[in-house]
Amino acid sequence: MKLVDTHVHLDEDAFSADLGAVLEASRSRGISHWINVGYNRKRWVTTTELARETNGMHCMLGLHPGSADEWSEETRQGLEVAIEAAKPVAIGEIGVDRHWRQDNIDWQKMVFAAQLELAVGFALPAVIHMREADKDVLDVLHSTAHLPHVHFHSFDGDEALRAWALENNATIGVGGLITRVGSESLRDWVTNLPKDRIVLETDAPWLKPRGIRGRRNEPAYLVKVAEVLAGLWDIDVDAVARITTTNAERIFGMQEG
Repeated sequence: MKLVDTHVHLDEDAFSADLGAVLEASRSRGISHWINVGYNRKRWVTTTELARETNGMHCMLGLHPGSADEWSEETRQGLEVAIEAAKPVAIGEIGVDRHWRQDNIDWQKMVFAAQLELAVGFALPAVIHMREADKDVLDVLHSTAHLPHVHFHSFDGDEALRAWALENNATIGVGGLITRVGSESLRDWVTNLPKDRIVLETDAPWLKPRGIRGRRNEPAYLVKVAEVLAGLWDIDVDAVARITTTNAERIFGMQEG
């Protein structure tokens, strides 16, 4: 079984003491590739280093809405330089987040739109973060003339965003949220999605699947997400692995290494 964890944060402090063991544990469960997220200027550096030093590690680079205040022309130029040097598989994670801040939403939306433009320019998919901001994300998507391929990280959108995703061939990252008690509507929706639109993710060290003890999520727990998806699709876990790995390689243009 070969699995790809398409969204991790393995350069966070939560993994500073035992990253090697964490990677080995995930390899033992069949995870052969990871996409690490460089979501601000500091993380562009650590993510690039991790991808360069770790077999099977890929990266995405962008400015998370929580770091939108960092945006400037200098930051944009720095991101372009980092993209050219690191050859990421996506721009991300980018978007709008109302959970932590609501006083800079217009600025978040502008930064989001600017990075969609960057993704188009570099011919890379854009990985979208949204939290309590479905309408804001949809506003930007509707008002942007040229879009890259849109991939929703940890998707839990409302009906309007679900309709947009279907109509515009967006792809969806499925992770710990789908395992939780309150996610029945999400499970029902994902069950009926075209199978070529789905990839797996953990968002480690966050968004643990249901039933995991301790505070930290890890890539090894991706198998639990795959098991839930296998149940929804009424197929075995090996088939889920084949489908979602093929999807990840196509969406992110990943190559072995």
